[in-house]
Amino acid sequence: MCDLILVGSYVSDDEIIRKTLRSVKNHKFNQKYILFDGPRDSEKKTYYDNYRKYKQDIIQSNEYKDFKIIEFPDNIYYRPMIDLFINNNYNDLSDNLLIIQDDVELAEFDLELLLERKSKVEDCKLLYFGENRKRAPHWFNVIDETDDHFVKIHGWSERAYVVNKKDFKDILDRIDKIKTGQYCKRFIDTYYHNFKKSKKWKDLSREDHLEYWKLWGCYEYKGVFHKHLCGKR
Repeated sequence: MCDLILVGSYVSDDEIIRKTLRSVKNHKFNQKYILFDGPRDSEKKTYYDNYRKYKQDIIQSNEYKDFKIIEFPDNIYYRPMIDLFINNNYNDLSDNLLIIQDDVELAEFDLELLLERKSKVEDCKLLYFGENRKRAPHWFNVIDETDDHFVKIHGWSERAYVVNKKDFKDILDRIDKIKTGQYCKRFIDTYYHNFKKSKKWKDLSREDHLEYWKLWGCYEYKGVFHKHLCGKR
């Protein structure tokens, strides 16, 4: 079984989150969650009113009545939201999680087939959906793309991905111990990206790079892409 977790915050156009949800509505999930970050600091009172209405329109919509809505009181960003949610709900979650940001549209695919394929690749932890364009070389470096369905790769994208909850908790627990800058603390995929940019990475051997890869187990799923809708926050 698999749970759906949509991670969101205020977007000025509420049609964007609806596009995201429509793109995954045909999949069978055990549980479905929407996480709403707390409001950011703003001098404009209209921002708070608009965000309150934005959330209420989703919460009160019959279209999303089977979702569990989690509202965070403070503005803590993506990684802390995921971290708190996983730790607080770990035992209630299904083994597999499809996690998607609120301004991402996923192409159609067979979730059950994906889970079956993923289960046969023992070292696959994070299976993400890429974009239908050339990969940015500073972010992604292909290790092996000979498999019919998976690209083994350095780097990944947290916009949309499938992960086993135990693997994910291990990753989150490990990066919690890493001292890093404020931007990195807000997100997850930036830990890999920032290390790849570092001098230490450049000084490591290919074997050492592969040992680091094993901590993440990153694969890209071939032929299924996401579209970033670039929601205005």
